Amino acid sequence: SNFTDFDPLAMEPDVCLKIVRSAEDLGGPDAIILPGSKNVMADLDYLQKTGLARKIAALAANGKTEILGICGGFQMLGRRIDDPAGIESAPGSTVNALGLMPLATRLMTEKILKRVEAKHTPSGLDVYGYEIHHGLTDAGNLSDCFRTDSGESIGLAAEDGRIWGTYLHGLFDADAFRRWWIDRLRMRRGLDACGKIRFVYDLEPAFERLAACVRENVDIKVIYQIMGLK
Repeated sequence: SNFTDFDPLAMEPDVCLKIVRSAEDLGGPDAIILPGSKNVMADLDYLQKTGLARKIAALAANGKTEILGICGGFQMLGRRIDDPAGIESAPGSTVNALGLMPLATRLMTEKILKRVEAKHTPSGLDVYGYEIHHGLTDAGNLSDCFRTDSGESIGLAAEDGRIWGTYLHGLFDADAFRRWWIDRLRMRRGLDACGKIRFVYDLEPAFERLAACVRENVDIKVIYQIMGLK
């Protein structure tokens, strides 16, 4: 779910983005992104049955591949997921996750849904996006890699920063952060960093064009009357 998290990466000229559904297709990428999920427990089972979990663990151990998880993918990076209320499984269920970070997630009945502005602590760059999830994740002794303006941790990283995760959807919309992250992958590959933004991902002009088109072709006053606003 939330596949739009990857749209900005797909538009970068020096990125080859690949959707992987089997261990055979995974290969040896510079980075693996575990995306959001409508059912984390079921998707963890899928990773195990397809052999993807074993392949991801092997790549995590090679010291070369960066692995990150977004929202449900972040929860998958931990050691276990508890579901006491039966949000995604039978009440009281616990499943083992990928074990790549010392995290434990507890699924809660109340869903967190909010807009977020945060800072990526390793780079000092600003990011923005939204949270939408049920789980609360125990950070253990891990370092923050994203912190909101209110001081709340919204992302955690392993000691060397090569394995990390966040609850923040849309973080790659931020042009400066996206380029910083891609440049880090380039340098790990032995390539020079670009050092400058190569593609601007800005949705606001598109939203403004859509709004203008609606205003030109729809009687907004009548719609407001039907809605009881005027």
